[in-house]
Amino acid sequence: MGVSILFFTSCEEPFDPPLYGDRNEVVVEAFIEWNPENNLPPYVILSRSFPFTAEIDPQFIGELFIEDAEVRLSGGGKEVLLTSFCVEDLPPPIREEVGAQLGIDSFFVNLCLYIDIQRDLEVQPGETYQLEIEVEERKFQSLTTIPRPVPLDSLWAAPVPDPKADSLAQLFLRLSDPAGPDYYRYFTSVDGGALIPPLTSVTDDNIFDGQQFNVSILKAEPRGSEIDPATFGYFKRGSSVVLKWCTLDEDQFNFWETLEFSRNNQGPFSSYTLVSYNIEGEDGIGIFGGQSCYYYSILIPMEL
Repeated sequence: MGVSILFFTSCEEPFDPPLYGDRNEVVVEAFIEWNPENNLPPYVILSRSFPFTAEIDPQFIGELFIEDAEVRLSGGGKEVLLTSFCVEDLPPPIREEVGAQLGIDSFFVNLCLYIDIQRDLEVQPGETYQLEIEVEERKFQSLTTIPRPVPLDSLWAAPVPDPKADSLAQLFLRLSDPAGPDYYRYFTSVDGGALIPPLTSVTDDNIFDGQQFNVSILKAEPRGSEIDPATFGYFKRGSSVVLKWCTLDEDQFNFWETLEFSRNNQGPFSSYTLVSYNIEGEDGIGIFGGQSCYYYSILIPMEL
């Protein structure tokens, strides 16, 4: 089965949000990942919402992060209290590794996280985990299950359609999708850069459930960068590429699908899209997502 594009734009129902004055929401970004190398511990980022009209600068953003919460993860019969730390406290090599995993090339603010530093919590596919947060006498909670991992069959480079563009290449993957619902997301890293998702990074398997197919993978571009339509999505020959390929739990898929639709549906005539989230508790928003991931490395040949 051939598929020309992997990630499809879906129509979301417009939502006209109520207007609030002062907002005091806690924004949760929490992820727990299984991968064969076991190289990414569970982590949580907590911040505060702010008015749309606020003046934004690095100091303002740095003050949004919450450093004094109590964050617990439990699963598999064990409960772990996560440790709070900020990136300025880390040695440069570890700071760079954290940035690469979070998709950040450089830290212009002192990002603060909660993390299972000792790796006390064993992360396994099929296991359900609970997140509990207590901050400023408020409590938030959420559940997620690590989905089954679905590895790629193969990954390869090929020439682009324009024969004159002999300095560029496109990547293809072959996937055997198992029967039953699965949700996918991917990231790319080029020449040791950060792992970042493309503008539309998620898909379900509704149209290819239980089938094997080939599909092209787009090179992700940092947000805010200039996009050249002639080279968009292509890789330079000779580049070293890492592809992070993940299956997601359904809540996380819904979060990214609605968030990316909202981001990409900008303009003076666009409608507001209600972003889906799974954080419970008064004035709590965000996502606690489980995922199973594989990391694939490929050196794109100069001659194809």
